[in-house]
Amino acid sequence: MINYRTSLRPFTALGMAAVLGLGLSACASEAPAASESQAAPEASESASVSPSASASATASESAPAAGAAGTAKDLTAPGTKLGLGEKAVTHSNTGKDPADAKYVEATYTTSVTKITAGAEADLAALKDAAKFAGQTPYYVFTEHTLDSLSKPSAGISEPRLNAQLKDGTDAQKLIIIGSLDQCPTKRFETTGSGDNLSYKVGSTMTSCQVFLAPAGDEIVSADYADSGFSYASSSDNPYRKNPIVWSK
Repeated sequence: MINYRTSLRPFTALGMAAVLGLGLSACASEAPAASESQAAPEASESASVSPSASASATASESAPAAGAAGTAKDLTAPGTKLGLGEKAVTHSNTGKDPADAKYVEATYTTSVTKITAGAEADLAALKDAAKFAGQTPYYVFTEHTLDSLSKPSAGISEPRLNAQLKDGTDAQKLIIIGSLDQCPTKRFETTGSGDNLSYKVGSTMTSCQVFLAPAGDEIVSADYADSGFSYASSSDNPYRKNPIVWSK
């Protein structure tokens, strides 16, 4: 059975729990199960704090430590405007202190490949589907190629994106544990096993996130505001007010 919840950044959330009545594959739509519980309200994540000395507000200072697997690239500048399919260099980390043995940092080549409208009927299998009356699901498809990893890990989350309505406000995100048939996800390849299990540098993840648009509106763009990276202070995040934006 598949559960879902919704979140609206930055201030509100539906906070509803629902179950898909169909037997769908247990593939997380946003991240592995271990990290999916952390993938909910984007607003609180963008304000996460960390004493990370490497997570400065400049792209050149946010590359993984020396000896990283793969090649770290300079991050794409904040405020960059892109079309669907165009690529940007993004990053994420896990842990709060680069000196911590569990701290991991990664860089990615990221692109929003397409934004497609579904139908209100797509949500009919959800519990309390009547609450979605007048809402149209939009499927935002993203690709992330793992360029570098500071140490072996299969527990780091890919960069998180949000989607915007015609007036530029953030659309409501439908967080799904599992997957909708219209919105498949394929994880990074892995290598090693046990304590040495790690995502494979150079492999590509294809993801799909579901956003909701009220009747008469639509999803026209998606952005990366670097909410998955822990900065010493949220004010150190140069993407928070100047995200990278992909537009239709």
